[in-house]
Amino acid sequence: MMSRAEQLAWRRRCLIAECSMQRADLSLQMTPLRHDLLSVEAGLRIVERAGRHPGWLAAAAIGLMLVRPRRLSSLLRLASAGLRTWRTLGPVLRYVPPP
Repeated sequence: MMSRAEQLAWRRRCLIAECSMQRADLSLQMTPLRHDLLSVEAGLRIVERAGRHPGWLAAAAIGLMLVRPRRLSSLLRLASAGLRTWRTLGPVLRYVPPP
């Protein structure tokens, strides 16, 4: 039969092991949230930057009014294709082989 001190020590070890398992589980559950929060933080940085530079917003609005809708859609398609190409080829172009 265990003494009271031994029982408490055993209980403490069990609780520490349970806490360790819960921390590991929580860490796994937090991984997708971290990714989502990075996207939210990027959006907030864009909004903050736009708030610090209202002239940029005014220039963009004026630019959109000056460009005809047909031209705008072709420009947007061209920009989208360029961005897609950059995302595909960017890592390849940035790779520097070891000497």
